[in-house]
Amino acid sequence: MIRVLVKQGRGLLAVVALLAIAVAACSSGGGPNPSGSNPGGGGTDQPGASGGGLASGLSANLSTLDSYKFSWSFAGLDSASPSDTGSGVSISGTVVNKPTKASMVNVGDAQYITIGTAQWISSDNGATWMASPFSVPIETYLPTADYALWFDAFAQSYKQVGSDKKNNVDCIHLQGDLSAMSMLMAQYGGVADMHADLWIAKSGNYPVSGSIGFSYATGTSAGTLAYTFDITNVNDASNKVEKPSNITELPS
Repeated sequence: MIRVLVKQGRGLLAVVALLAIAVAACSSGGGPNPSGSNPGGGGTDQPGASGGGLASGLSANLSTLDSYKFSWSFAGLDSASPSDTGSGVSISGTVVNKPTKASMVNVGDAQYITIGTAQWISSDNGATWMASPFSVPIETYLPTADYALWFDAFAQSYKQVGSDKKNNVDCIHLQGDLSAMSMLMAQYGGVADMHADLWIAKSGNYPVSGSIGFSYATGTSAGTLAYTFDITNVNDASNKVEKPSNITELPS
């Protein structure tokens, strides 16, 4: 689910909607789970097991880490909006799972700090803060939110191509030929120049980095889409989320 922060042309929306349909098909049993057991993730099977495919649900394993930093971005360009030179969003932050759940998320000029059930927001890059008058669901801004859309939906297309060190983590490197996506896109004019790379940690079985992109042509427009994410500083002592000091109290 691409969030409303992303401004998109009509053709771009059609392609994103089609990807969402693919996720629904897979979640209802339309796609196999090549690595066999535990489709919900959190298991110990390596993602390259049972023929070198990709298990779905591996993003859930990020919750087993003590902490990590993340970044992800989405970008699109559509010829149906010639005045639009490109649209997209980039989000980054820090997640602490233990001992107390906490997060700091950067969304443009806005920042969100959440510690337990308390949350503070800043609209000036952290210069001033105030207690959030309502709970912003930070989970929707984490890389886990869209992982299923971009990777789980086409798990059957991924094959192991090697072992690499990515973001200082020993990983299994997988690539997708996206044949399933090509068939889905055929009714919209097809896709080309596809690439899909994914790195899964050998220890912990969590996604470390991923990149997927392609160009497309529909009946009325053509364009490009690209999504990337990175998980860094895994279990690093520097991953701290603290209550801000310069808080402006809300009127009561």
